[in-house]
Amino acid sequence: MSQSPRGTVPRSPAWPLSLGLGSLLLLGLFLWQALFATGWPNAQAWLAPWSATPSWPGLALWWLQLPRAVAGLVVGASLGIAGALMQVVTRNPLASPDLLGITAGAQVGLILSLLLPAFLGLPLVFLGGLLAALFTFAMAGGWHTTPLRLTLAGVAIAQAAAAAITLFLSLNDRAAMVLSLWNTGSLRQLGWGHLQVAAPLLPLALLVVWLLRRPLDLSRLGDGQMRGLGLPPAGIKASSLLLASALTALAIQLAGPLGFIGLIAPNLLRLGLGVSRPSHLVALSGLWGAVLTLAADGLVRLLSGWISLPLGVLSALLGSLCLLLLLGRLSVGPRAAVGLLASEAGTRRGAAWPLAGGLLVLLLGLILVGLCGIGPGAWVFLQTLVAGAPEAWILLDLRLPRLLVDAGAGALLATSGLLLQAVTRNPLAGPEILGVSQSAGLAVLGAIILVPDLAAEWRFPLAWLGAGLALAWVIGVNLRRGLEPLRLVLTGFAISGLVLALSSVLIAQYASNVAQALTWMVGSSYGRTWDDVRALLPWLVLGLGAASLTARWLDLLGLDEGVASGLGLSVASRRLLLVTLASVLIAAAVAVVGPVAFVGLLVPHGVRLLGLHRARQRLLVAPLLGACLLVLADLLARWSLAPLDIPLGIATAALGAPAFLLLLARSYRRVRR
Repeated sequence: MSQSPRGTVPRSPAWPLSLGLGSLLLLGLFLWQALFATGWPNAQAWLAPWSATPSWPGLALWWLQLPRAVAGLVVGASLGIAGALMQVVTRNPLASPDLLGITAGAQVGLILSLLLPAFLGLPLVFLGGLLAALFTFAMAGGWHTTPLRLTLAGVAIAQAAAAAITLFLSLNDRAAMVLSLWNTGSLRQLGWGHLQVAAPLLPLALLVVWLLRRPLDLSRLGDGQMRGLGLPPAGIKASSLLLASALTALAIQLAGPLGFIGLIAPNLLRLGLGVSRPSHLVALSGLWGAVLTLAADGLVRLLSGWISLPLGVLSALLGSLCLLLLLGRLSVGPRAAVGLLASEAGTRRGAAWPLAGGLLVLLLGLILVGLCGIGPGAWVFLQTLVAGAPEAWILLDLRLPRLLVDAGAGALLATSGLLLQAVTRNPLAGPEILGVSQSAGLAVLGAIILVPDLAAEWRFPLAWLGAGLALAWVIGVNLRRGLEPLRLVLTGFAISGLVLALSSVLIAQYASNVAQALTWMVGSSYGRTWDDVRALLPWLVLGLGAASLTARWLDLLGLDEGVASGLGLSVASRRLLLVTLASVLIAAAVAVVGPVAFVGLLVPHGVRLLGLHRARQRLLVAPLLGACLLVLADLLARWSLAPLDIPLGIATAALGAPAFLLLLARSYRRVRR
């Protein structure tokens, strides 16, 4: 094989085919969107901008159809180029604005722009996305981090940003409705006003891409060789990240969050059409990003006669399916290389019963503090309660069920996370990372909104249906690949993106109380009564009791499958039973408090850090630790902005996201040493 000269990159023979095919498709889609979707415009319509009394076809052509088609070009090209730039500079085919938290950060910027003058809108969206990307890289370990670390940091930051957004929207019903509609994504434009911002920015961005073409091509040679050729790797990467964040902000400002375009377009070119040269990949990703965006919008128009499906939902649906197909073809590295958090187990051996006793005392103390408060008022409350004052008993009747529901749900979520991580032998298999708790929450939300008179007893079977379908999807599509951690995380990310889009549609189009619906999807124990305690109690007793009987299975599943089978364990059937039990526990918790995040993911790691290695010990301590965590989060939620009652899921995200990111950064430092 002939060698390329030093400092050059072999030319990709696939780019002319990709360019020609993409250009033809783009031209056809643009003409159909702009001219043919509502019939060929007549001469009077073409002259509408110069007419004193323009006709309706002319108004529709020049102020609705053409702006919409041009917006599709701009949005698709921006997302495609942004995704390709990130994949090139990180050498990670799975990098994209969605996976790196840029989209979530841009949404936070948009929220801030609602409170400030209008001209700050785009700069704040850009700044939010850029800060989220920088924080993702910092917590994941820098430019040379692994794809799994980068994805996990992005997912954690996205969940924290979503919690912050929900907190703001729960305080403002009008903003909640506006943002819910915006979250569904749309290319519809009322005139050319928003596109005027893109007029100077997009040509400038394309100029920067053209100037970066040679450095991007040489980036495949490695940082050392780039320095030898007089190129600064850090400066090129920073410039690429700035440009990708700016393009993402522009796309989000025009059309809202359209998921997966930046991920799918470069991988379609790389895997489907054989484009490998970075400069060609970046340029063609802009072309094919526009093709994918206009095609999705055209499909929305075609389906409009049967179903009103927003563009963001359709892009999330198609993007999820494409991501799952890509995972079947992408090489994500050996399984052993990405078991990053498993090494965080404590080296000492902990004693389970003393730990359990201490956690039980802590839990009772937290419940007592939640009932009585802190300071002199606590003693006064106890005195009036003992004296039988009606006011004290009313407060007790309001506060105690909520605290008991917190404790029960925390115990169920923690145990479910422990079971999932043991079954998959994957320290990242939390209910929220896999999209299971979000799917259960969506099933219940749909019932609450569409059938408000449905009895509360139906919440559990609906939540179990949502959780079971999500778990079956995640494990089913990854079982053949050995349940590799990165594939599981990305499958869960795809499901979560789809759930977010569907929930936005439900809330925007059908919810009478938008803030209440948003609060449900983030998780809340506000207003829980003794009926909720009674509904949760049987599942708590039976679920934790059944989990305690699986200790031997969990210990054997921690060994090699061949060893476990040799010791008489039917691995396949036991895994199925454990997955079913985990879905029951998740469903019971979500049916009462909604899809609370981070408890099922973090508690098993906390148990390992306490030095507990046997499954029986972990099954004893994990429920108590989960109960303490959720009760503590609810107390902080009640007191931090009193008299405002923050939703429980926002508090767990505020505690859990930093804890998870610190655990991720700590594991990176240990690996570096």
